[in-house]
Amino acid sequence: MSSANPGLSYDDAPPFSVPLRYFLTAPLFGIAAGALLLIDGNALGSRWSPAALGAVHLVATGIMLQVMLGALMQILPVVAGATLLTPLRTARLTHPLLAGGSVGLSWGLWQGHPGATLAGAALLAAGLIIFLLAAALAFRRAPSARGRSDTPRDLRLALIGLLVTAALGVILATTLARGLSLPIDLPALVNLHAGWAWMGWGAMLVAATSWVIVPMFQITPAYPQRLTRIWAPSVLILLALWSMAAIASLHGIGIALAGLLCALAIGFGATTLRLQARSRRSTPDASFLAFRLAMASIIAGAVAILASLVTEADALPLLAGILILHGGFVGAISAMLYKIVPFLAWLHLTQARIKAPNVKKLSPDLPVRRQLITHAAALALLLGSVFLPLLSYAAGAAIMLEFGWLLGNLARIVLAWQKAGGRWNPAAAAEGKKYV
Repeated sequence: MSSANPGLSYDDAPPFSVPLRYFLTAPLFGIAAGALLLIDGNALGSRWSPAALGAVHLVATGIMLQVMLGALMQILPVVAGATLLTPLRTARLTHPLLAGGSVGLSWGLWQGHPGATLAGAALLAAGLIIFLLAAALAFRRAPSARGRSDTPRDLRLALIGLLVTAALGVILATTLARGLSLPIDLPALVNLHAGWAWMGWGAMLVAATSWVIVPMFQITPAYPQRLTRIWAPSVLILLALWSMAAIASLHGIGIALAGLLCALAIGFGATTLRLQARSRRSTPDASFLAFRLAMASIIAGAVAILASLVTEADALPLLAGILILHGGFVGAISAMLYKIVPFLAWLHLTQARIKAPNVKKLSPDLPVRRQLITHAAALALLLGSVFLPLLSYAAGAAIMLEFGWLLGNLARIVLAWQKAGGRWNPAAAAEGKKYV
C-alpha cells in the first residue's frame, strides 16, 4: 500500500487569509452560474450555446480554478515541501486577476463579445503565469520527496496539465475573438481544451490530493501503491497521444485513446468508492456522503463520454458535462472545503496558542448536510433539464441556493475562528513565521 500520509509540515502553512480568499470567492461564481440559467432558459439546449459556454466557464474558472489554486497554496508547502517565497504577495496578485478574468471570459462567451472574451483570457493567463512561476520556484527549492508519497510528483503533473489547458484556452479565445487560422478545426480544438481541463488538470489535482486527503479525513485505508504510482503519468501520456491523434485526424486511434482515459477516470472513482466502503467511520458525515456522490458522478460522466464515442446522441455530451462538472468536481470541491476550512481554522488557532474549538463545533454537520442535499437536488434538476428544458429555471434557482448556502456555511466557520481569537494580521501569526 502507498504511504498516503507523508510527513506533513504544518509549520510551513501560509496564513489563513491566503487560501481563504479563493475559497470565499468561488461560491459567488456559483451563484452567478445559477443566475445565468435563470436568465437564459435555453442554456442547456446545446453544449455550443453561448449561455452554456458562459456557465461552463463560470464553473471551470470561477469555482474550480479558484478553489484548486487556493488549495494548492496550502497543499504545496504542507504536503510537497514546496513553500512559496511570498504566499501573501502571490495571492494578492493572482486572486484579482483570476476573478476578473473569469468574469470577462464568461461574459464575453455568453454575450458573444470578442473584446471581453480576449481580455478575460488575458487576465486569466496573467494570473496563472504568476502562480505557475511561483510554484515552479517553490518546487525547485523543495527537498526531494522521493519514497514518501506520489502526491508531490502528481501535483507537478497537474500543474503541467493546467499549463496546457490554459494555453489551449488562450488559443481558443484568440481564435474566437480575432479569427486566428489554425491547422485543426474548432470543435476538435474545443475537445482538446475540455479533455486537458478534465483529466490533465482537474482530475489530476483531485487524485493527487485524494491520495492524502481521503485516508486522512475519511479514515480509509491508503490507496493501492500500484494505482498511485502509475495513474497520473498514464493520464499525461494518454492525453499527449490523444492530442497528437486529434491534430493528425486519426479518428479511430483518438477514440481508442479517449476510451482509455475514461477507463482511468472510472478506475480512480471506483477505487475511491471501494476505500470509502472500508472506512473506519462508524457514521458517515455529510462531507463523506458528498464525496461518494462526486465519485459516482465522475464514473457516470465517464460512461456517458464512452457512449458518446460510439453514438451521436445529442444528449450524451451535455449529460457528461453536467455529471463531471457539477456532480464530480463541484461535489468533490464542496466535500473537501467542508473538511479543509474548519481544519485550517483549528490549525491556525492552535499555532497561535489559542484554545481552539474542535472541528465539529467549527462546522456542525446539520447545515452542511442540508446544503449538500441542495447540491444533489440541483444536480438532478440539471440532468432533467437536458430532456425537459423548462427545468433549467428550477435548476438555476437550486444552484443559486446551493452556493449561497455554501458561502454562508464557510462564513460561519470564519466567524467562529474570529470569535475564538483568530487574527488577519500575518504579523500575529505563530511566533517566528513571517509572510509577505
